[in-house]
Amino acid sequence: MRETVTLKKIPACTVAYKSGRGPYGLIPEVVRGLNLWVRENGHTAAGPPVGVLKNNPFMPPAELLWEVQVPLKLDGPLSVPETDTTPGLKDLPDRQVIATHQGDLDTLGEALHGLIRFMASSGYRMTAAPELVFLKDPATTPPHELEGELRLTVEKREKE
Repeated sequence: MRETVTLKKIPACTVAYKSGRGPYGLIPEVVRGLNLWVRENGHTAAGPPVGVLKNNPFMPPAELLWEVQVPLKLDGPLSVPETDTTPGLKDLPDRQVIATHQGDLDTLGEALHGLIRFMASSGYRMTAAPELVFLKDPATTPPHELEGELRLTVEKREKE
């Protein structure tokens, strides 16, 4: 089945995040921790969690680098006490992404390669690490039932 690819504009936002190393199977526990921190500190998530793939998904599982982000709804400046459990906080700028719905996560590497090929043939270049928006909560969904939207942050290449 051929995937549908769309160009989207993603608005700027603030995210709570945690970085990790190891198999992607560790991500649900990180999502649970971030969601708990968001609730306990009186914040609200502005969307589903996002996994940022910091290196090639074909690496050995122990060497995979990733980051989990939870976008936050904010009514004003964010001030939080620094504790051992405080996640990182950062502002992400407006950005343009090429996205495709990718279904289950077992074929993530293949889908990523296909999306990169589409991006290059369409005159775009990648400007940040690939992202996976979790369409089902990884903290409560069995791994074989997870679904995601794969996104590449892009900009149009200048004509040479």
